Amino acid sequence: MRFIAAIGVFVLAAVFLGTGLTQKVFFSGPEYAALSTTVEPPTLYTVINGDVLKSHPGLQTVTAGGAEVGFIGYGRTADVLAWLEGSDYDAITYNPKTQELGSQRVVSTVNVTATDQASSGVPAESITTTPIVNTIVNPAGSDLWLGERVGKMNVSLPINADESMSVIIASDGVADAPAEVRLSWPIPNQTPFATGFIVIGGILLLAGLFLLIWALMQMKNRHGPKRRGRITRMPKAPKPSNRRRIGRTAAPKILPPAKGRRALENRAVRIAIPVGLTLALGLSSCASGFQTGRGDVTATPTASVALGQEVPLPDVSESQLTRILASISETIAAADKSLDTTTAATRLVGPALNIRSANYAMRSADGNVAALPSIPASPVTFLMPQATSTWPRYVMTVIQDPVDPTVPTTGLVLVQESPRENYRVEYSVTLEPNAQVPEVAPATTGSAIVSPDSKLLLLQPNQVALAYGDILLKGDASPYAGLFDGATDSLRTQIGLPYKDAKRAAVGDKASLEFTQQIGSGESISLATNDSGAIVLVNLNEIETIRPTETGATVNAEGQTKVLAGIASSTTGIESTYGIQLAFYVPPLGSTDKIRLLGFSQGLIAAKGL
Repeated sequence: MRFIAAIGVFVLAAVFLGTGLTQKVFFSGPEYAALSTTVEPPTLYTVINGDVLKSHPGLQTVTAGGAEVGFIGYGRTADVLAWLEGSDYDAITYNPKTQELGSQRVVSTVNVTATDQASSGVPAESITTTPIVNTIVNPAGSDLWLGERVGKMNVSLPINADESMSVIIASDGVADAPAEVRLSWPIPNQTPFATGFIVIGGILLLAGLFLLIWALMQMKNRHGPKRRGRITRMPKAPKPSNRRRIGRTAAPKILPPAKGRRALENRAVRIAIPVGLTLALGLSSCASGFQTGRGDVTATPTASVALGQEVPLPDVSESQLTRILASISETIAAADKSLDTTTAATRLVGPALNIRSANYAMRSADGNVAALPSIPASPVTFLMPQATSTWPRYVMTVIQDPVDPTVPTTGLVLVQESPRENYRVEYSVTLEPNAQVPEVAPATTGSAIVSPDSKLLLLQPNQVALAYGDILLKGDASPYAGLFDGATDSLRTQIGLPYKDAKRAAVGDKASLEFTQQIGSGESISLATNDSGAIVLVNLNEIETIRPTETGATVNAEGQTKVLAGIASSTTGIESTYGIQLAFYVPPLGSTDKIRLLGFSQGLIAAKGL
């Protein structure tokens, strides 16, 4: 029976393997649908919009060839067109009737000259003639793209774009873009069970081999010697009787069908083959409606807006910000190592750049000066992008290490001035240990920017810096002291009125120490919270001036001031400027809450002799 079972399993394996291989070879069809075109003559850039990308279902693979260096990137259509403003480009088109790709030249109207207008017969008043000079021409590395790839000769990029996205193809912005463009989409598998049949057939084949080997081993053991030991003579068999019985031989009895385990084994072998054939044929016909073209797709209802109403999208997505922060962290780490302000300026601006440039200058003059903390790239625990389709754009984010509590929590504010510029860090602050950030809109929705002179907050954003600076100078005597919460404000204990009084006392009578304040180079940036308040970032410069009060007396420079100013003493005075970056939560007008300090950073940014 083991041989019969092995044969049955072999037959089932042959059925499954044969069915799977037949489907793979004869019924699977092509794996991809592909369209291609050649742009003649090519220009610097080529664009494929979302309608062309979605002309076939499924994920898209874009391939560009024909140029020494190729670049493919994709992002929101509005961002792609904004980056291309002022430049001509070729738009890839799709003809649904012929199912062919083509191309169409798009000329930028912002760079049309008066001569071009006259030759085209277009009235001068109908065309904008203000030229745009784009200093950045290479799209590679732009923070606008959701994904990109650069290569030589042939470049391919698999994407999952929808109708709101577009692809941009270029070389290096100087040479023409690759002329050969190919789009491909995977075709749904027409034989979804072929691989399963082959796998099941392989498993049954191995099972059949196991049963066959087992049966052979059992047969070998059964035909071996039954008894071992000394051989003895067997007694003679008795002789049969010579008497013959005469009579009717009884008819053989008809045995009933076998019962028990052996009957089940025999019956299983007889049933296994037709059942296997039926199962194989039945499964091979169970393709889904989508794959056979007979199914109906039911759309899932989604939220919609009123017709004609444009909802601004957030500046960046979480995955996009992750890539941006990684690039910023890598660039700043390289600049910190080489003390290169020019490199740092590609990813820093305003107060964040000022404090780092001063640190580079001091470290170049004195190797004992400590470096500033690096800008971390992850993990992002808070993301607050601006929802807008214009520039400049702002993003607030918090990076916190949940494992190591000794690593300070860093808050960053990124700004992108124009489509062809990358995001740069304008504010980098260390959050207060007990800082409570109010609830904000989801990152997928984005937040609105608050005007610097908004009167809907407890204090206008452009007045917050000097109001807080007045508290640092006067303490509780400041008229603004009642607007700010000082319970968790650690900066007041560091550079507030008690600190300044102690420092004035240490100078003595032979010199005078004066503290003044002014608005720094950083702009006031505010993003709205859900309670109609705002998170406000401001920059305050505090100027410390020491002068001798007696004729012939000198004042000495100390610490970092001595290194940055390059002088040890002065008979006229020394001026030190400290840059302070401040993050506040400002509640809405009429609220009983107070303005809270969320985080800060400070450092020497300038020093000189008077």
